[in-house]
Amino acid sequence: MTPSQGLTGSMQRILLVIGGAAALCAIGTLFLQLAIARGLPVEELVLATAIATLMLAIATTVLSYRAINRANEVASELERVSRSMEAAIKDVSARGDRDAAVLGEFSSTIKRKLDALSRTDATGTDKEHDEPDAGSHGASRRVKRPARETDAAEDGIIGRPGVEVALRLAVSGDQANLSLQPIIAAGRGAAGGFEVHFHIQPDEGKPVDIRRLSNALPDLDMAAIERLAVVSASGIARKRPGEINERIPLHVAISDALLTDELEFTAVLDLFRLHPALARSIVVSLPAKLAESDLLRAQLETLKALHVGLAVEDWSGSAHGLDKIKEDGCAFIKLSAERLLSKNPDRKAAASAEKLIAMIAKAGIEIIATDVASDEDAVRLIEIGIDLMTGQRLSPPRAVKNEHHSPISA
Repeated sequence: MTPSQGLTGSMQRILLVIGGAAALCAIGTLFLQLAIARGLPVEELVLATAIATLMLAIATTVLSYRAINRANEVASELERVSRSMEAAIKDVSARGDRDAAVLGEFSSTIKRKLDALSRTDATGTDKEHDEPDAGSHGASRRVKRPARETDAAEDGIIGRPGVEVALRLAVSGDQANLSLQPIIAAGRGAAGGFEVHFHIQPDEGKPVDIRRLSNALPDLDMAAIERLAVVSASGIARKRPGEINERIPLHVAISDALLTDELEFTAVLDLFRLHPALARSIVVSLPAKLAESDLLRAQLETLKALHVGLAVEDWSGSAHGLDKIKEDGCAFIKLSAERLLSKNPDRKAAASAEKLIAMIAKAGIEIIATDVASDEDAVRLIEIGIDLMTGQRLSPPRAVKNEHHSPISA
């Protein structure tokens, strides 16, 4: 029962008692009038009146005492609820301010990147008109920059001192720190999503970011790692406004390890059933061969029914596979920038890239270019109509501030 309901009930009881007292007074007055009419002695009438008044006074005192106590209890309860609501509002406001600041900082960084790309594009165009050999000069001036570390490279990171131990501790404690890498939406000049990485800080050396492990580690449950990634990302999404979650989802890399582990996969499903709004904030990203296979059809259908987003990586180009991917409700296909730009000098490769882009566009699925290694590549991707892109060169993963909150659970 809420405080307002308790207060309403108390007032109703008090009014009922007052009405009853009034009725009792009326009945007492009637009896006195009858007694006077019958000629009873004055002494008896006075005694009867005094007894009736005393009884009424006692009843009124008891009821007043109870009413005062109840009113104090209700006032205390209302004050407690008011303070709780005020604290909750302040907490939500603080979280909103932190999220707005983080997203604003991400957005500013992305806009600076896009402005730099625009200047690079304009400079390159002017050089082409002014110098016939500008392409070769541009190539000679181009500086090689490190691309985002791939899954294979992340296996190498695991071999660094202390990294595997730190990852094992995170999994055993069921709590992980994350980094977010922006997926830049060139057309919107903002983030179109974030790739989720584990942010691992070994006892010695620099922290590392791990998106997915290509190979299982001894005595370390891959399904548990991927479930922890999904749950931890959902914990971040829970602190963001709903419209931001749907517009800028969090992409979590998973594999068949999670989808085929009944216990861990059920934990993920229970989470989204208990918090359905969070499902729209998460995109699970898995190799295309898993989405094309019929072996995991039931699991993918279940995720689709819960409105969990789906992205596939490294699609082979098969039309039949694309049909399967579309049936799964896939929203994104992730292909490397090298493949999309057909850096292979073979003309057949270039034609193949154009065909892939056309097929994906016809299916109504968005392309995300991955491993964009230079500003020049980003400009070329924009020119061929690729709006979403990510890469170490564009914007590396950035650690999310750890507020010592444990992951949410079902």
